[in-house]
Amino acid sequence: MPGIGIVTNPNSKLNKRNPERHKILGYILGQRGQLAVTNSIAELESVAAEFKARDVEILAINGGDGTISRTLTAFIRCYGDQPLPRVAILGGGTINVLRTNLGIHGTPEDVLFRLVEQHSAGVEFEVMRTRTIEVEGTYGFMFGDGIVANFLELFYRNKTNAVGSILLMFRLYWAAWFNRDLFQSVVNQQDYKLSPQNGRPLHGPAAAVMCSTLARMPLGARVFTLLEKNPDKMECISFQLDESKILWQLPVMLAGTALRLNLWQQRICTGEIAIQANPQRGYTVDGELFQARNDTIKITMGPQLDFVTL
Repeated sequence: MPGIGIVTNPNSKLNKRNPERHKILGYILGQRGQLAVTNSIAELESVAAEFKARDVEILAINGGDGTISRTLTAFIRCYGDQPLPRVAILGGGTINVLRTNLGIHGTPEDVLFRLVEQHSAGVEFEVMRTRTIEVEGTYGFMFGDGIVANFLELFYRNKTNAVGSILLMFRLYWAAWFNRDLFQSVVNQQDYKLSPQNGRPLHGPAAAVMCSTLARMPLGARVFTLLEKNPDKMECISFQLDESKILWQLPVMLAGTALRLNLWQQRICTGEIAIQANPQRGYTVDGELFQARNDTIKITMGPQLDFVTL
């Protein structure tokens, strides 16, 4: 029986706090599959090839959103045109956006226990089908640039948690008046050209552009509401900020409630989009930070994956 294949990232924040977790997960898994501890992209690629050869039924991932994105990227490249196994998200990250959107709760140990229990009993798993996006060779679910990427870069530099992100928001408030260099390094706008598939180009200033196949933002707010009627596409939103009103506009944007307050400038669903800005800024895919290769970033739809909802 091919069983369950677990990929665990020992370097994710919560796993670092519990370095023995992989042993506990291995104990829970027992003879139902194989656990692989990966420390690099090369190791992920090797594990992907091994799991493919063994025809693993369920790919379980223990780590945060960045770990999930890196793991799925390696597996999508390895599997090519063949469908990936069903995917189970155990957790193990700080924010766990994908897991929140899938409605999965509990510790990685709890989730794996339920997974193994149902697999052993032969119970049919409920799945949620979700499309991925591809950004310059990386597969994930949520893209953001501008303020979104700048905020994450500062957040990671401080190496804090969800509470730390709230404190960082307050720090930016004060910086608007007392530390302009810090403020402007995070909060700034520039002119964009958004060219969606089979649609007219959209022009205008924006503080950030976000594209997602997930409805909810990191703090849980349901922002990408057009996806309900367009499940096979991504929703793209560009946000504007008025510096004179930054005291309240910045938190509602980062908290994911900007749409309710009309801070969005453009909002569309599409299967492909080119985002052009000069100079192009850094961006994030599922919390991982990247630098754009040129002044145009092309985002396309990736494969649809089946996620086990436990």
